[in-house]
Amino acid sequence: MYNVSVKHIVGKKSERSVKDMNKKMNKVKSAILSGMIAVGSVAGSFAAVAPSLNASAVSNDNYAKLLQYSLYFYDANMCGKNVGERSALTWRDDCHTSDEVDGGFHDAGDHVKFGLPAGYAASVLGLSYQQFGDAFDSTGQTAHLKMITDHFAEFFKNSTTLSGGSVSNFVYQIGDGYADHDEWCAPEVQGPSSRKTFSTSAGASDIAAEYAAALAANYVNFGNAEDLTYAKALFDFSTKYNQKATDGVNGFYASWDYYDDQAWAAGWLYLATKDNSYKSFLDTYMNTSDAGASGMDGAKWGIYSTLSWNNVSMGAALLQGIINGSSSDAWGKVTTYINDKGGSSDKWYWQEKWGSARYNTAQQFAALVASKNGAKDYYSWAAGQMDYILGNNPFNTNLVVGMESNSSKYPHHRAASGYSNYDEMGNNDGYSSKGHVLVGALAGGPEAEGVYHDTVQDYYCNEVTLDYNATLVAAAAGLYSKYKTGSTVDPSSIPGVDGSSVTPIETTPQPQETTTIKSDETPVETTTTKADTTPTQTTVPQQSSSGTDKEATISGSNGEYTFNPENADNIEIKLTMNSGDTEGNGAIGFSDAAGNWTQVEFKLSVSGGKATATVSGEKLKGVSNAKLMIWWPTSATIDSVTLKYNNSTPQQDVTTAAPVITPVVTTTTTQSQDNDPKTDNILYGDANLDGKVTISDSVAILQYVANNSKYGLNDQAKKNADVDGNPGVTGSDAAVIQKVDAGIYSLSQLPL
Repeated sequence: MYNVSVKHIVGKKSERSVKDMNKKMNKVKSAILSGMIAVGSVAGSFAAVAPSLNASAVSNDNYAKLLQYSLYFYDANMCGKNVGERSALTWRDDCHTSDEVDGGFHDAGDHVKFGLPAGYAASVLGLSYQQFGDAFDSTGQTAHLKMITDHFAEFFKNSTTLSGGSVSNFVYQIGDGYADHDEWCAPEVQGPSSRKTFSTSAGASDIAAEYAAALAANYVNFGNAEDLTYAKALFDFSTKYNQKATDGVNGFYASWDYYDDQAWAAGWLYLATKDNSYKSFLDTYMNTSDAGASGMDGAKWGIYSTLSWNNVSMGAALLQGIINGSSSDAWGKVTTYINDKGGSSDKWYWQEKWGSARYNTAQQFAALVASKNGAKDYYSWAAGQMDYILGNNPFNTNLVVGMESNSSKYPHHRAASGYSNYDEMGNNDGYSSKGHVLVGALAGGPEAEGVYHDTVQDYYCNEVTLDYNATLVAAAAGLYSKYKTGSTVDPSSIPGVDGSSVTPIETTPQPQETTTIKSDETPVETTTTKADTTPTQTTVPQQSSSGTDKEATISGSNGEYTFNPENADNIEIKLTMNSGDTEGNGAIGFSDAAGNWTQVEFKLSVSGGKATATVSGEKLKGVSNAKLMIWWPTSATIDSVTLKYNNSTPQQDVTTAAPVITPVVTTTTTQSQDNDPKTDNILYGDANLDGKVTISDSVAILQYVANNSKYGLNDQAKKNADVDGNPGVTGSDAAVIQKVDAGIYSLSQLPL
């Protein structure tokens, strides 16, 4: 057994038994004995292997397409009785229908449902949306992401038996790693011999905490109360027994500890409930030495690991920073670790030979979250790192399968390879004639400086897993949120993708609370979805407006700023823009004590490179910490934010909408109308006038909103595009069409 004596990330699980490797893998250098991993502890960066790894020199910045493609890997690894219905891939179907717990995802190119990487992957996907939801929303990927995270959540809940609100039995793994790895075939034809169930009534605290984190994250993002119920119970189970899983995971996903997983879950549960007991647990892990129940130090002295399935200390630090704001000590720990690992260099970040790309994308994601929250600007660094992954590297290969003509083609994946057994595969480097494109999968990456092998035989360079793709999705979302570059493609043009809408998973509806907001012209009703478990809230009393107009003190950067509205009647925002910009927009929003998000959108009045907007302060009364977001143009700089008292009616109509940043609640807006505006000569949703309603119409609207002088819509197109129930063509109309494409709305419901 290899004794890990220093804090570094261990390599990926052993790929198969020694007997199997000796028989079938003689072409691959192996460092595995008796199924255990022997790792060289290399934590640093390559010598400079690309001309320049920074945003100004990138040649691959189609982040919209990257985000779209990266999600399809989860369709490829979906398991259960409804794969044929849910997976977007034509070559996947129902599988392992006799498993004790149906559903979930296969871990990698194998078919075991390992608990730790699944919980980790799902919770990282949750943080990607919580931080960069605007990227998913504006590229039309939210419905796909939600289907994936709901499928995870469904499996996690089905793996958990509740008795009186407490966990009485917990299934943490389906499938035996060694038995599974002795087979090479598609999951649809794999027999039950390797499908052992691993469960416990008093342990697997690391995996239970990861499931709790994922379920709480899914609740924060999409509001299913059942997810929160199970998250709380699993967290209590984890902290009650404090025993990490051993049976079934050894040789594959044996974790060092469970305390980091519990801190990660506690952070998510605080975001979901605002219960300070969860925050105290997270703060203790982050701030106290020797606080770990298993003897681990926690993170008082810093972060010692890249974000990974084996250690989520970085994730816990990110959540503490998000919760406590830009002044949190956690950000110093985050940036110190990133800086120590080359976060400001022009070298490709490389940690170790097994799956090097997944460590890189994990580091990118942490850096992008830190950048968004004002800790330090790593945007250019992350863009340069992704440029390397997308093909600007010595081996001229895009490591995201199927994305471009130079993409990796033969990842180590049973289902995609087309081979029905090891004998058929033999020593072939490529796939069989029955193989498939594993769209969006992140290949493992170079095992040494510039050394990469695109072969199905090489699991160092060409492994693909749930955890690899989670941080690829997350980094892609962060980069798109910042740079807004690239475009998605018609799904039907992607090999092996059926092109139809994502099938949503039914979830438990939430109790609703309705309030009415007054505007100058049209009554608007806002419905806010709330959890059935409401935390204790502190009500801030409304205060009367008084005082002299004055400049607000703002802080922040990159289009997101914070300030105190100080009960102003109106807020006047003045900006400087490029002379070519003719319009702009943004919003002011805030989160109340229960975590519910409210915002007021505005459009900018532009003249000669200067822009002004005046926003009503009515909804901001009693709020001391508001967020000002400039959505477009991203290059705009703020000249002043003036708090005005006892002023006239603001120039902008007050409207509310689902926030472009990640919502804690879901908000929909409907406009009262005296007459039904539907007419025979309008095809609602057809913004590009091609006679049909597709995601292309959403793109046409977003282009128009961003730059109508370049991407104009004629009068008929504007009539068709105005579908959200509010007058005028805005990004909200694009979002409605995306929901039509996702099957959430039907054409017959338009306009809303």
